[in-house]
Amino acid sequence: MSNGEKTTSFRVFLGLFLLVANASAQYLLWFGDQGLIRWRQTQKQLLLAQEDVRLVEKRILDIKKEILLLEKDPLALEEVARRELGMVYPDEILFIVPKE
Repeated sequence: MSNGEKTTSFRVFLGLFLLVANASAQYLLWFGDQGLIRWRQTQKQLLLAQEDVRLVEKRILDIKKEILLLEKDPLALEEVARRELGMVYPDEILFIVPKE
């Protein structure tokens, strides 16, 4: 084999090697465990989780406000006792209307 043939075959081998290496890198970039497609799915999951956290935090804040109101306002406490527990005064009659 002459020197020119060695150089040409080396270039062909190097070109094929770089092509395979590039294809492998592209596959990992797009479809690997830490690829862009997986990253986008994770971003969507993160946004959904953040929305869930926001809703739970709002619910916690509402409950804290209700607790403060019940601690400070006896009329509010009475209203909740009547509504939730069906409590009545001795001289009252309670009518329960079934929901259909």
